Amino acid sequence: MTEHQPELSASDQMIERAVSGEGIQHWLKISAAWLALQEPERLFPTLVSSFAEHLPAVRTVILWLVTTGGLQPVAHAGFTIPSAISEHWLRVRLRPGEGAAGLAWQRETVIQQHGEHGYRELQGIASPQAQTVFQAIGDLLPRSLLVTAIPLRAGHTLVGVLELASNANEPLGIEMADFEVIAGIVAAAIRNAQLYDELRRSHQRLKAFDAVVTSISTAADLPDLVQSVLTVVLELTPAQSGALLIFDPAQERLQVSAWCNIDLTALACFDQVSVDATPCAEVVRYGQPAFRPLLSERGESALIEAGMAAAAYLPLLAGGTVTGVLALFGDIELTKAIDKDMLMPICNQVGFAIANVRLYEDSQHERRKFHTVIESIAEGVLLCDRYGRLTLANQAAHDLLSCATLSFETPLATVPDLYDLRDLDGNALTPDDLPFTRALRGETFYDYRVMRRLPDNSERFFSFSGAPAVNEQGEVEGAVITFRDITATQKVQRAKDEFLAVAAHELRSPLAAVRSYADLLLRREQQREGDHRDLHGLTILSQQVAHMLRLVDNLLDVSRLDAGQFDLQYQQVNLVGLAQQVIDQQRPNAGQRDLLLEAESAELMVTCDAMRIRQVLTNLISNAIKYSPPDSVISVRLRSATLLNNNAPAVLISVSDQGPGIPPEEQERVFQRYYRAPGRRAEGLGLGLYLSREIVQLHGGQIWIESREGQGSTFMVLLPVERMQRSRTERMNRSFELSAEI
Repeated sequence: MTEHQPELSASDQMIERAVSGEGIQHWLKISAAWLALQEPERLFPTLVSSFAEHLPAVRTVILWLVTTGGLQPVAHAGFTIPSAISEHWLRVRLRPGEGAAGLAWQRETVIQQHGEHGYRELQGIASPQAQTVFQAIGDLLPRSLLVTAIPLRAGHTLVGVLELASNANEPLGIEMADFEVIAGIVAAAIRNAQLYDELRRSHQRLKAFDAVVTSISTAADLPDLVQSVLTVVLELTPAQSGALLIFDPAQERLQVSAWCNIDLTALACFDQVSVDATPCAEVVRYGQPAFRPLLSERGESALIEAGMAAAAYLPLLAGGTVTGVLALFGDIELTKAIDKDMLMPICNQVGFAIANVRLYEDSQHERRKFHTVIESIAEGVLLCDRYGRLTLANQAAHDLLSCATLSFETPLATVPDLYDLRDLDGNALTPDDLPFTRALRGETFYDYRVMRRLPDNSERFFSFSGAPAVNEQGEVEGAVITFRDITATQKVQRAKDEFLAVAAHELRSPLAAVRSYADLLLRREQQREGDHRDLHGLTILSQQVAHMLRLVDNLLDVSRLDAGQFDLQYQQVNLVGLAQQVIDQQRPNAGQRDLLLEAESAELMVTCDAMRIRQVLTNLISNAIKYSPPDSVISVRLRSATLLNNNAPAVLISVSDQGPGIPPEEQERVFQRYYRAPGRRAEGLGLGLYLSREIVQLHGGQIWIESREGQGSTFMVLLPVERMQRSRTERMNRSFELSAEI
């Protein structure tokens, strides 16, 4: 005998149908109406209304769309936005993880949140503005809620999130598996509407652009052109009035060249006024449009009195140059209703038209200004064509080169003062190393320091910078070279280096004595039972004195390098044993980090200065310890290899850490003198890697870095097995590198 089944209500019947096989069919019929709507302004309200109507348990429905600023609400159903928060509602943008919708966006999966504490608490972390809106919505809903946020994906693109707030005590009325199918249909309908809207806007923009081009082509002169353009633009926009302002770069002023539906006296704040004093100064200066309410403090009182409330200022651009401003005025809704994407191409076209009309006048003015600017530059300026023939030289170039004249089309290679240049060690530059040769070869360089020896045996130092002049096809058509006399600066630099060398030398002896006595006191304290604070203090004292001594030694090594007195004492060394010694010395500083040595054999013999290679290994391993997190592994590997430039037998040393890594733009700079990577808080002068590179190169070896941010760094050192003599070219290159670092 079976129990009598009670008769189901209409809402229960709908729920039962939704969870049955007929449920999905029911929603597919509804979705057909969605797909038929192409306009977003019709589709979005219909979508949310459909869910509010066909899911009785649902109290509110909000459709969020993904925009560049975050998730933006575009439609809602089941509640009315209170007027007090309507502005907040329009400006709400959720970031990933904010609110239930933001969490569904971030995780790209359905999010359901149950709660007895109201809608606002269920939304979790969000901006204060969003929390204000959530609170107002929550005041309209019961406290016991179930919030369901469904991501809407069209293919591989997440277009938005559908958020449903339903009574927690009632079933939602649809299976999640069915909801995923429906969500896909919703996303497809939204994407179709977005594409349709983009196509519609593009069509409108093309029509507007065609109208403006026609107006430009039929204009007889500049006044006729600007008036025709302004008339057409006002017909295409919701603006009530407008003006077209021409920019005079010579006087830094704007001139009202055309106006419509507004008295000229209301435009006095623009006409023949310095650009910086006009309400649209930033538009002229930066070439970016501005849409904002009119403000009395910006000098727009006359416009406000004329009945205007908002303005749109758009630059008229010709290849990045501002030739004028299109000013449109209207009610407060103008800033929202204006179509920037339509107007900017139009403004660019107008900007080019104005530039073409004024081309001859502007070209003459630019020619005069260019001449004035070049002549006013204190540095020497030389321009040459692709064949190295001089096309321009300012007066400073004549004075610096002590030349009475630098004739037009004179080959620069025949100018003795440009040809007889030397590196900082006094070696004559090869033709390929001359500044103008490098620039014509396509190089861009800065602060390339060279020396010129005068007949009286005095020396003058110059800093050259240069770049190729490249046409649109990427071909070098000439070169620009600037140079200045840095003789005084070079002398000051030498004096500074000499001072550092003397200071470091004088400091080393007392520091060594302090270290000896500190170590002695530390050993005595360790042998007796005393206050542990005394032992700790002496330990710190000894460590800090040792650190200061290393810094002084580094400064001394730099001074020896600059003076060419960095001598190497070569001997046969087993690099495996040397590396093991350095690792054993560094273990007390490593803390919880593991130092591992891997070698392909027990002996890898090279001819080198053992003390200096020990210094290199110490620098690399101590750096790895500084920048590696606790409990990480630092690996030192040694294996046979060949040099990259001549295939000579060598040993490859690599030191790998698991630190933060080094960005590509910093990897070359880490070997520069005194360079410290931004954001890295480690002690030292920034000389360790610089000295390591110099030591390796003096051995005829090579050093480089392989690193990716977040994945650690590996410093690689190639040391030749046999002693190598450095060539004169290599010594010159080192001189240039050293001068650039100074």
